[in-house]
Amino acid sequence: MKHIAIYCVNYHSYDSLEKYLLSIDRAAQKSQEPLTLSVFVADNTVPCVPVSYEPQHFSLRVLPTGENKGYFGAVHYLMRLMSPLEYDYCIVSNVDVLLDSTFFTNLCTWKPDETVGWIAPEIYSKSLGFDFNPQAVVRYSLTKMRILRLLFKYPWMLRMKQKLLHVYKNIESIPSGPIYAGHGSFIILTKLYFSQCGIINYPIFLYGEEIYLAETCRQHHIQIIYEPKIKVIDIGRVSTGNIPFRQYCKYNFQAISHILNTYY
Repeated sequence: MKHIAIYCVNYHSYDSLEKYLLSIDRAAQKSQEPLTLSVFVADNTVPCVPVSYEPQHFSLRVLPTGENKGYFGAVHYLMRLMSPLEYDYCIVSNVDVLLDSTFFTNLCTWKPDETVGWIAPEIYSKSLGFDFNPQAVVRYSLTKMRILRLLFKYPWMLRMKQKLLHVYKNIESIPSGPIYAGHGSFIILTKLYFSQCGIINYPIFLYGEEIYLAETCRQHHIQIIYEPKIKVIDIGRVSTGNIPFRQYCKYNFQAISHILNTYY
C-alpha cells in the first residue's frame, strides 16, 4: 500500500479548489491499487472562507496561513506542521489542476529507480493544446539566466522582446526519461528527496520554484524523471494569472537573482 500526501496552495481560488478535490476523490475511488491519501491545503486568502468539501476517499486539512506566503512559502508552512517523510510520494501543487481518473493507479504501479526524487507527470493544457512538461530537458546556461534577469529588471525590454519575437514552447512529445526540471504547477516528490534534501525551503515569494528544486536535486545527485503515463489536466492560471505585469517582472527578477547568486 502506498501512502501519499498532497500539499496544495489556495489563493482566492475556492471554485478551482473544490473541483480539484473532487478530481482527487474520483481518482482515488478508481485506483486499482490500495493507498492512503492525505490532502493538506494552505489557504493564503485573507480573510479566508471555510471549505465545505467533504472527501470520501481521503483525509482533508485546510490551514489558513494568515497572510499570503506565496507558493513554496505556503508549502514550507504546511511541511513544518505535517512532515512529508512518512509518505511514499508527496505532491506539491496549485489548485488549478485536475487529476486524470487513472492518476493514482499509474502512480502506484510505476516503479521508479531508487535514485529518483522528482517525477514530472504529463500536465496537459486543453486551452493551449500541449503538455507543460518537461519544463526543461537540460540545465539553463549562465548566459540565458543573466539575459532573463536583465529582461525582468527592465520590463520595457521584456515587452519589446514579446512584441518582436514570438517564441512558442516546443510541443514535440518526448518519451519518459531524465530531464533537468519539471513544471512547478504539479510536482511529485519521492521519499528520497526529503530524506536527502529536507523539506522545501525556498525563500522567494513566487517563481523560480522549478529551478530551485532542480538545483537541489542536482546537488544531491537525485534524478528527475518525466513520466507522461501519469496524467494531470491544467485548467488555467487561476492564482497568478491576474498579477500586474510590473509586479510579475519584480517577482521574477527577485527569483532569478536568488538562483544566480545561490547556484551559478
